[in-house]
Amino acid sequence: MLFLENLISGTLPFCFLTVCGIYLTIKTRLCQITRFSESIRLTAKAYRKKDSSKKITSFKAACTALSATVGTGNIAGVAGAISIGGAGAIFWMWVSATLGMCIKATEITLAVLYRERHENGPAGGPIYYINNGLGRFFKPLGYIFCLAAIPAVFCGGNITQTNSAIISFCDSDVKRIIWGIIFALGCFLAINGNINRIAAITEKIVPSMSLLYIVVSLIVILSNLERLPDCFKMIFEGAFNPKAVTGGAAGSLTSCIFIGSSRGIFSNEAGLGTSAMAHSVAVDADPKTQGLFGIFEVFVDTILLCTLTALTILCSGVKINYGVSASTELVGEALNMTMGAFGNLSLSVMMCLFAFSSIIGWAVYGQISVSYIFGKFGNKFFTILYPLSSILGALFDSAAVWRMAGVCNGIMLCTNLFSLILLSSKAEPYLKRGKRIDNKKNSKHFKRKQRCDNNKHC
Repeated sequence: MLFLENLISGTLPFCFLTVCGIYLTIKTRLCQITRFSESIRLTAKAYRKKDSSKKITSFKAACTALSATVGTGNIAGVAGAISIGGAGAIFWMWVSATLGMCIKATEITLAVLYRERHENGPAGGPIYYINNGLGRFFKPLGYIFCLAAIPAVFCGGNITQTNSAIISFCDSDVKRIIWGIIFALGCFLAINGNINRIAAITEKIVPSMSLLYIVVSLIVILSNLERLPDCFKMIFEGAFNPKAVTGGAAGSLTSCIFIGSSRGIFSNEAGLGTSAMAHSVAVDADPKTQGLFGIFEVFVDTILLCTLTALTILCSGVKINYGVSASTELVGEALNMTMGAFGNLSLSVMMCLFAFSSIIGWAVYGQISVSYIFGKFGNKFFTILYPLSSILGALFDSAAVWRMAGVCNGIMLCTNLFSLILLSSKAEPYLKRGKRIDNKKNSKHFKRKQRCDNNKHC
């Protein structure tokens, strides 16, 4: 049973991501590099062009996706990767992020291409591009993805996030219950209504919390600037010879690659298809450009925020107990060495912000998945049950929940990546730099897209 769990949650997803990432990178001619600067300009332009209306714009959709992506894993996950795989795990995190940029850009492009118009607005994601893009024969694949997504939303999107945040600063059951209720109320108020409210909140909270984390991390790094060259030396040397950095206490090359890649992937969610759901609800989403937001998202989540966490730990000089999985306490010690008591306070604030943003971001994926299978009736139950799971996260040990989330994520990822490979030729013209789309070749698709724009349902 343990072998099957490790296969579904670890080995298969890792193999799928590696093969799919390399395949899509070649097929789109390195779109994550050739169109990187364009993705930065597009995001900056969208940020400056803020829309005060209640409509979900491309930027609001990107913030919603980023809010779900940037979570406690950016702090706790990176600490765990370094303690188990050594500093070299960060290098392989960068490699996986580079491949993940292309994967996420592809899934977002397909989500916009094959989305459907419903009464409450557009909806898309893996469920829809599997059904509308691959045909009836693959329809069960869409349901498999959806049925795995629902428990993943509760486990990985809420319970584990709440648990990681609350245990970082609460040392008694009474305090945990109180904070669990606070998280539940905040979640209920945010998701009670529609996706528009979530998008409006994430548009404000994501830039603010990201900036706060960058500032706090830079304080530690700049205070220990003389150690920065050695930190990068540890990362690059440890990437190919982990035991040279850990002193032989931990870290084989295989575990270093696997730990770094898997932590990076499950931090930026590339391949899960979840971010594609958020992007598909944008009323002004264009398949020619929307996928570029995915490149920016992975860059911010992994290349920027995860790297800052790693450098904060390594630059601080905090003692790392290699071979023993660490979590937020390692980051807390690193902050305290430079910032004193303010370090713990800032970590608690950031953990709460990261957790809450992930909780409400994943609520969007839950609403789309539940509505697809159970309709409006199921969505009403979700609005009540989802916030209550925050209380469970505050009370119980999340080890078993993490394992459940890992299995569900593995099923979602393998299902989604399989469909991406089959549909990659549809997204390719939109992602290649300077590629002109053949209207005749894609005429059937454009007619179907036109029907989507003119009707409530495709």
